[in-house]
Amino acid sequence: MTTRRRLLQAAALAAPALGLGTARAQTGGRAIRFVVPFAAGGGSDVVARLFTEDLSRALGAPVVIDNRPGMAGSLGADSVAKSPPDGTSIVICTPGVQMTNPFLYPALPYDAEKDFTPIIHLAELPNLLVVHPSVPARSTAELIAYLKKNPGKVNFASSGPGSSSHLAAELFKSMAQVEITHVPYRGSGPALIDLVAGRVQMAVDSFSAMMPVARAGQLRALGISTEARRPEAPDVPAIAEALPGYEASTLLYIAGPAGMPAPVVQRLNAAFNEALKIQRIRDRFRELGMVPTGGRPEELQDIIVTQTRKWKRVIEISGARVE
Repeated sequence: MTTRRRLLQAAALAAPALGLGTARAQTGGRAIRFVVPFAAGGGSDVVARLFTEDLSRALGAPVVIDNRPGMAGSLGADSVAKSPPDGTSIVICTPGVQMTNPFLYPALPYDAEKDFTPIIHLAELPNLLVVHPSVPARSTAELIAYLKKNPGKVNFASSGPGSSSHLAAELFKSMAQVEITHVPYRGSGPALIDLVAGRVQMAVDSFSAMMPVARAGQLRALGISTEARRPEAPDVPAIAEALPGYEASTLLYIAGPAGMPAPVVQRLNAAFNEALKIQRIRDRFRELGMVPTGGRPEELQDIIVTQTRKWKRVIEISGARVE
């Protein structure tokens, strides 16, 4: 073996250790603040807490959850955007943080495009298109036909203005070219109560919230918001089978402040990717109706750009605003 070859192999073997050393040096052994920009007990909080133990072990530092709810995730995200870019503050994000809130709120305390460093895309939470049994449609195609014959007569529930369920239904409305009326609620729970009672007739809302009720026969599941059918519900067609190009799942991803050093970003990315392979975490994701993703920071950045462009257009068409 040549000397050059030995040197190259030694450098390759040393790279992970150097990355870990750099990450630890950047944090100075201090705890990593893992901001959840929503209240304790919610979906993002549950997911974040799944990772703390494994992240702490991989990064050699305590990982502490910091719940900071407000403005659909924007207040907690702002606290990270304004933190030192040394790897000691990260935030679990939903699309609101960068992709939708800039177009829903009159002003945000941060620049959604410039103030964050993408780290990793964690998961997707599909939405489910459901109707009350009184609606005479047993497929997405039949629903679209029914809505075209009855413009403005069907109401759809959402978990609030600008929420994933609101924008998913607005995307459906725009692509299917139908007229349906938005009825916002303070969360999926109250919306579900009125859906089951028949006071509203349809929704495109969280798979984990809607599927158990549909399986119980209280609602009818017509389609899932992913591009293709999911193994968790193989009998439910993708909405895209009737409405090509439709996709409206909620994303969960990790970001940090702008300007984080590349070795720190890579180390955090590697730690999350490894944690996503753990069966305990994958099983819990499945229970929550989530699809684990993972990948490189560059891939997440591409997703953010594409999704921002998409939801900006939906918000413009719908006129959605949050005061």
